[in-house]
Amino acid sequence: MKKTFAIACLAICLSSPAFAAFNLSGDELDFDMESNLGVAKGNVILEQDGARATSDYAQFNNKTRTGYLQGHVVADKDGYHITADTMTVHSDDHTSASGKAVLTKDGRKLESPLIDYYKSSQIMTASNGRSTLTDTDGSTVQADNIEFDNLKKVATATGNVYIKSDVKNLTASADKAIYRTDGNTEKNYLELIGNATATQDGNTVRGNRLKLNNARVASADGRVSIDFIPKEPKAKPAPAVEENKATDKPFRRVRAYPDAPEEA
Repeated sequence: MKKTFAIACLAICLSSPAFAAFNLSGDELDFDMESNLGVAKGNVILEQDGARATSDYAQFNNKTRTGYLQGHVVADKDGYHITADTMTVHSDDHTSASGKAVLTKDGRKLESPLIDYYKSSQIMTASNGRSTLTDTDGSTVQADNIEFDNLKKVATATGNVYIKSDVKNLTASADKAIYRTDGNTEKNYLELIGNATATQDGNTVRGNRLKLNNARVASADGRVSIDFIPKEPKAKPAPAVEENKATDKPFRRVRAYPDAPEEA
């Protein structure tokens, strides 16, 4: 009887204009009309303003626009896809995911113990442990903290930064890195700050600050050192040998003097 009453109350409340954008369903439902708090358990589906999330447990308050989801959380909105152990809706603008959180958007993937997303600025922050940003070409940025601006396509990583790009045969490390990648290779760059090291094709450049354009060192500041491995010169081809068509044996034409007769 309690479950039936809860479903009926929820249906009535959600039918009013004030609650038109909010829908919560599950195997068990409870709704407090005074506080506007809905609680769902088992096969939970939460829909709000074009967003859809599923979980094992959820509570949502449409009056304060806040909520909490727990257990096998999967959420989608505006091309963003999130999986996590828990998700907290702090406001219409701020959502956080924690516990093996993974956020994907436009072919990029951000993995972290904690991810915060701000809708108005489209900024994602990864913190509370080792985090990884994987770019569309498979290049990875690992750091203790990562902030990615999806509008500017700029990632700022701090704390034990390590970068690896197989497509560019590049590895790099620094205390801080600024990484821009927006599909326009002429504007893309990687800036390493503090104890910076970049290695490509076996050649290593070290300095306090390095800036790379298209994975090539464009500028360096501080005490700079370079470990360069020269490439072996290509062997010169052997001189061409003319064939004697009469005997099919190779021979060389040699003239000791310009007017001397030709020797076979």
